[in-house]
Amino acid sequence: MKTLSESLKTLDENYLKTLRYIERNFEINLEMLENNSFNPTLYGEAKTIEDFINDFEVKLKEDSIITIARFQPTAKNLRKLIMIINSIRVLERMGDLLKANLTLIKEIEKNSPNLIHTLNERILPIAKKIKGFFQMYINAFLREDITILYNILYLDEEIDDLINSDIEYFLAKMKETPDNVISGSKLILLDKKFERLSDHIIHLVSDLIYILNGENTRKSQLENKNKGNL
Repeated sequence: MKTLSESLKTLDENYLKTLRYIERNFEINLEMLENNSFNPTLYGEAKTIEDFINDFEVKLKEDSIITIARFQPTAKNLRKLIMIINSIRVLERMGDLLKANLTLIKEIEKNSPNLIHTLNERILPIAKKIKGFFQMYINAFLREDITILYNILYLDEEIDDLINSDIEYFLAKMKETPDNVISGSKLILLDKKFERLSDHIIHLVSDLIYILNGENTRKSQLENKNKGNL
């Protein structure tokens, strides 16, 4: 029978594997955006990766619950197990979004030849930044480095401005000709999906901050918001 330390180590290893699968699907997204084209081989790989992510979601949840029941850990270890249960669900959603992005790229390539170049020019820079945040999160997880996590919270503020700039650009293109309406809408949707990925990363960051120092940043944000409404 495993000890608590051994169980936590196995959970860490499987959680890291899930992070690496998500990282690979980010890379697949970036490759298609960079090439302004859908790649069926990469899409097949992404589908396989999604299956692995779904399997790890079930396993990590079950193993975390069993570990809590068996060892009744306290303080930091308990926070960590709860984080894994919450975060693996977020990672599963990220996997779904990353695969859905590929379908949108396929539709844009098929129906929007006049705007296909914007995948590389407009959306790729945003996607690269968000993937960079995710890689920073992985490093913070491996090193237990809270400074990296706070840097992600700061840098994330740039994403909203970039997304808003893109939306204005695509809306302008849609006004130029009716032919751009459908494609412009899909490009905006693709931007929004990357924005959602950024939101999920911030969720992961907040949970990891809570593990490392017990600070619930989402609770602090809510309290500050409520104070502002008084």
